[in-house]
Amino acid sequence: MFVRRIPQCLLALCLAAPLAQADTVKIPDRLKNTDKLVFCGGMDSPPMGFYDSAQKPTGFTVELGQAFAQRLGNKAIEWRVTPFSGLIPALLAGQCDMLVDQLFDKPERREVIDMVNYMYSSQAVVVGKGNPRGIRSLDDLSGRKVAVLNGSTIRTLLDAHNQVLAQAGKAPMKIVVYNTDTDAFQALRVGQADAYGTTLETAGYYQGMAPDLFEIGVPAFARILTGVGIRKDDPQLSAAVQQIIRDMQADGSYQALLAKWHIEGDKLD
Repeated sequence: MFVRRIPQCLLALCLAAPLAQADTVKIPDRLKNTDKLVFCGGMDSPPMGFYDSAQKPTGFTVELGQAFAQRLGNKAIEWRVTPFSGLIPALLAGQCDMLVDQLFDKPERREVIDMVNYMYSSQAVVVGKGNPRGIRSLDDLSGRKVAVLNGSTIRTLLDAHNQVLAQAGKAPMKIVVYNTDTDAFQALRVGQADAYGTTLETAGYYQGMAPDLFEIGVPAFARILTGVGIRKDDPQLSAAVQQIIRDMQADGSYQALLAKWHIEGDKLD
């Protein structure tokens, strides 16, 4: 796969080298005598966490997890692939130390686990290279064909915006539903759709895969905080992970990792 060409030596140094801030991280007592962390994740959501062509874990959350493990004392990682619906039960059953996945920070989740946020998740609208239709806002979608993934959040958002367009006396967008991201992007590529509504993360992934074909027309909107999940009885780990994220923001490795996976628009404030 293709990703933005950040100097690899710089990224490696940021993520891996012992840093001045590292001594601010207090290793949880229960981890001081272990050499391995177990992370649960779905591994089915590029560019967040997925398997590459060599069947190795890759993606933003995978590299973020590697940074956590290193800054918690150079721990090895065991990735335990778990369906999304089974992530919280697996954590509560003690099958993993942390949920390293794209978990939206919702009140009902905070009732059962701790959340440590590492980014926002957003929606975006992808267009053809050069943005030939001049689509830079949701209002610009008036009268356009917009491809969406079946069951996606953005479909609901665009349906709601059609009501806004109608109230303004503007033509609604025509929402065309597809079952896979591949089909939707293919429709955009061959001109069957003028734009594709998706998450900013997926938009960035396809932009990285085909930078000569796609770009983001409408940047990040409808943001929600997103984080990792940790058991409520593991407050030392929650505090350590929170500190690691602060340290990564301070040393630049956080921003570099977001840029590598084309999701800069979702950085924490």
